[in-house]
Amino acid sequence: MTRLADPNYYAGGSSRGLVAQFSPDGKQFVVLVRRGNLERNTNEFSLLLFRTSDAFRSPHAEELITLSSSSNLEAIKQPMWLDDNDTILFLAESRDEPRQLYSFKCSTKKLTKLTQSLINILAYSTNPRGDHVVILADKPRISVIPDEARRDGMVISNQAVTDLIAGAEDRAQADDCDLFVKSSVDGNFEHIELEGSLPPTHPLYLSPDGRYLVVLPRMSTLKEDWSAYKDPLLQRLLKVGTSLRWVLVDNEKHTTQPLLDAPTDPVAPYAVTWSRDSKSIIVSAIYLPLNASDAVERIAWESGSFAAEIRIPSRDILPIAMRHDLKRPTFDVKRGRVTFEYGPMSNGEPKRIVYRKIAGHWHEEKSSGSATRLGADIEIRLDEDFNSPPKIVAVNLKNHVRSTLLDLNPQFRNIALARVEHITWKATDGHEVDGGLYWPPGYVPGEKYPLIIQTHGFNQEVFSMEGRFPTALAAQALANAGFFVVQANEGSTSPAEGNKYFGGPQWNAREMTSYEGLIDHLDRLHVIDRSRVGLVGFSSTCMDVAYALTHSKYPIAAASLTDGIDAGYFQYIAFSNVESGGVATAFEELNGSAPFGEGLKRWLQVAPGFRLDRVSAAVRLVAIRRDSLLGEWEWFSGLSRLKKPVELIYIPDGVHILEKPWDRMVSSQGNVDWFRFWLQDYEDPDPAKTEQYERWRELRKLQQTQDAERARAGKDPATVH
Repeated sequence: MTRLADPNYYAGGSSRGLVAQFSPDGKQFVVLVRRGNLERNTNEFSLLLFRTSDAFRSPHAEELITLSSSSNLEAIKQPMWLDDNDTILFLAESRDEPRQLYSFKCSTKKLTKLTQSLINILAYSTNPRGDHVVILADKPRISVIPDEARRDGMVISNQAVTDLIAGAEDRAQADDCDLFVKSSVDGNFEHIELEGSLPPTHPLYLSPDGRYLVVLPRMSTLKEDWSAYKDPLLQRLLKVGTSLRWVLVDNEKHTTQPLLDAPTDPVAPYAVTWSRDSKSIIVSAIYLPLNASDAVERIAWESGSFAAEIRIPSRDILPIAMRHDLKRPTFDVKRGRVTFEYGPMSNGEPKRIVYRKIAGHWHEEKSSGSATRLGADIEIRLDEDFNSPPKIVAVNLKNHVRSTLLDLNPQFRNIALARVEHITWKATDGHEVDGGLYWPPGYVPGEKYPLIIQTHGFNQEVFSMEGRFPTALAAQALANAGFFVVQANEGSTSPAEGNKYFGGPQWNAREMTSYEGLIDHLDRLHVIDRSRVGLVGFSSTCMDVAYALTHSKYPIAAASLTDGIDAGYFQYIAFSNVESGGVATAFEELNGSAPFGEGLKRWLQVAPGFRLDRVSAAVRLVAIRRDSLLGEWEWFSGLSRLKKPVELIYIPDGVHILEKPWDRMVSSQGNVDWFRFWLQDYEDPDPAKTEQYERWRELRKLQQTQDAERARAGKDPATVH
């Protein structure tokens, strides 16, 4: 499948505003796409050039360059035009060296390497002239065991146990990097020290003159007065010991300071845009510092997040609106206006709102709802929904005329794709949930099919071949194999109600009732066989699936858990940071206490790892890299000791959101094979899978033995754990 290559979109986010990069004069634009090469185990990235004047007449994609990646990094990342309207910068990797920053001349097709980094460059930003550049580089992989420790031993503080076992940091799983700045074409990169860790997924906002940079590091030292903010999810994150706070970097003085002394909204779509004169910025989804002298003003600032203008370098704050849903700001300093989009990110026409500065204060323009985006008459989008594979289209924002530029996957016309339906249902505790139902092609009315419940949310605006993520999920493939598949949303159809419970002691139980209510709903429609149900958990939803497998009275025949947290005792001990205790605090919230003294009694009733004897499903565990292997060990070891059908698959060089085609096949195709074996008694005739099915037949004998023991005890193995 060819898809948009933007990392946010690939990881399940919206494509809004990410499809095309226009040249400064607006006369041309580039689109970056990717596709997997299964034979070579590579991902191929292509940078395509379009002429804006041809978009509504005879659009043609010119392939500027195609590069392949055999690692977990993108072969091409972050294409960015310079103001000569001819040069494009981007990150690229080669097989022989770390990823570097390159320039590409469209007129001459000349590719030039601009950096000589000894480690991978993970992200960058530049001003329009290209004479100021900032980069995020991977930290060097260092030993965590000093030489003297072999004689004297070493004191353990906050090192990860997996790093201690391996003797060195696992940089492939690290979520922080080093910041470097260069303030002239011929200058050298200088390292900037930041408080907190800076993930490479967070954008870099460089001022047009190159003097200042705004970044969003993750903080571990938090201010005491932040406890006054009313958002319950923010407070849960603060208890865990983490938050995000904007930081202002002076690239010439090499100094840093907080942009404002307050955290960002934990769920709202934060964004930053600079004024062209580099003297102020617009920031959305931020809390304001609690230093207001006016009591009414302070109460408002405690209650919710804002969009605001911040003057640079004074950092004076001018609130714009107390709204958490404003995004993609466009700042027109001359006209004293800022335009935001708001509401759900969608592929349709966005809603926009305009604020104007009058006498030093921002006011909403009441007639701004249909205002076009400032300075743009055309927008490039992905035209897709859950039943329509993505096409790249141009939209005229004035007359709403649309033109198809490129059908990314014309081969889908010859594939029997599952029909997807948006459905809602009532959980068994009464709250309403929604998701996407994939109907098996060739569905026969009256026939009852097995059901697979995939987790992690359903986006109605996106065509999902696998589901929300390319790890573990395989919705279309499973539907084509004769399953009903539901890509289930988390929480509730009411966002406020969902956030109310997220991460708290009732969260896992509520998610279990969602799965149960879905089974009842489809059973009432007479389309599923409720004795043949499978669950798929990935990342954070592993704990929800683990809870259901150990607490629900509904029969679950098979399950898959991939690279996730399970809210269990072993992960609580293994992954708790000795100093900050982030995982420990989160698990204590979920399970209602710490697992010591009287609190252990609650853990024995709630934590899934203490109730493995109640698991009746055949469980496939998939670990990605060494920390994940340790995390899956309690379930693998415990179920093995109980002689229950369990298999643990280890992907040693993968990443959480899997990139390489072979790794994705192990994860997603492996799940297809697993569920077909346990729920359909089907074995793929591929000779390469012979050994796989030999293992699974032995596991089936274990299940048959346990079912026989339950039958002798007078219990129904299909309904009793």
